[in-house]
Amino acid sequence: MPRSCRSLTPQQMLAVAGSMFQPTGDDLIGLECEWPVRDWQDPAARPDLERLLRVAEEPLAGHGRITIEPGGQIELSSFPARCLSDAIDTVNADADDINHRLLAVGLDSEEVALDHVRPPQRVLTHPRYVAMQAFFDAGGASGRWMMCNTASVQINVSNETADPLRRWRTLNRIAPALLAAFANSRGVDAAGTSWASLRQGIWGGIDPGRTKPVPLDRPPALAWLEYALAADVLYMLDEDGNGSSGTSVAPGLSFWSWMEHGHPAGYPTIEDFRYHLSTLFPPVRPRGWMELRVLDALPRRMRTAAAVCVATAVHADVSSEIDRLVPDVSHLHHEAARFGLGHPLLLESARALMQVTTRHVEAATPRTEHADALHEFADQYTVRGLAPGDEGWCEIPLALATPEVRVATPTV
Repeated sequence: MPRSCRSLTPQQMLAVAGSMFQPTGDDLIGLECEWPVRDWQDPAARPDLERLLRVAEEPLAGHGRITIEPGGQIELSSFPARCLSDAIDTVNADADDINHRLLAVGLDSEEVALDHVRPPQRVLTHPRYVAMQAFFDAGGASGRWMMCNTASVQINVSNETADPLRRWRTLNRIAPALLAAFANSRGVDAAGTSWASLRQGIWGGIDPGRTKPVPLDRPPALAWLEYALAADVLYMLDEDGNGSSGTSVAPGLSFWSWMEHGHPAGYPTIEDFRYHLSTLFPPVRPRGWMELRVLDALPRRMRTAAAVCVATAVHADVSSEIDRLVPDVSHLHHEAARFGLGHPLLLESARALMQVTTRHVEAATPRTEHADALHEFADQYTVRGLAPGDEGWCEIPLALATPEVRVATPTV
């Protein structure tokens, strides 16, 4: 249906939103890892795109996918695996391959969550990223920092067959505790405010309507739909649908308003709605699987610990125990970014989570070296009230938004 026709209905969108929570059949897990990249000869400069694209040309042995992020970060998306240890092994092997390719062209990656030295600068010129930067610039510099200077570890788990919503509930319940436990970008912003995770503070400040948690007091499909309708549109793909061109949109046009009142580019279609969902970044994002987005980039051994912790937590028997023994901190996302384990309830929740997951780690992996990574992390950090970022310190010339802004959502 062409954009000139007003054809999109709430029922169609609710069906799409609901499909994100449906069981996926196979029980799968995957990791997405990001690394800032520097040039050996000029560490203060951004890597040139031509060399980055050369790194991404050849397929990876583990079938992972390489993409280039707006600031020149390298992202590795692992091939979904049927067991956690396979996912860890393949992402580590693919990461080694990527590092060798970078070294061969005079580049090197960093295992950090925040590039706090170089000013943010895009190396990608795709219309989506031009539009995204213009959209976020209207609200300050946080968007540029998010796009160009941050790096994370994302953990993706399939929706459980027996109870497709269980992992949604569990991950939202523990996400702030995971953020606090694995925070790896401690520092201070330009206002003198200290943060356990500057990276997450940057993300939380770009546009609360697309980065705040999805409300948990409504059926998930309806909550996700209302969240999406309330969020501003930042880019409209042209009707050819190939993504090579589109229309930039200034802040202030929610998807609901676009659907109700139209735009000079026309009315939205169901494909526009699907694309809009890809521009939303809540801490746990439903995509037909659950995407956990709160973790700072981590060194390899800690990344393994985080993956083991999450994979154990979402196991059906373990998640039931988490419901009983781990305090619900789903309302403490901002506090997790600011104070980390310095917040008493987050420390209590993180310690309880580690106790449960280390006790049941065999539910996620039979591999001793992978289980040991979680045990070692818990003993070295969480039990002692510490996080990886406590060993470092960053300063950024940017005042981050605090406290979190609440944005009203329309009722469907």
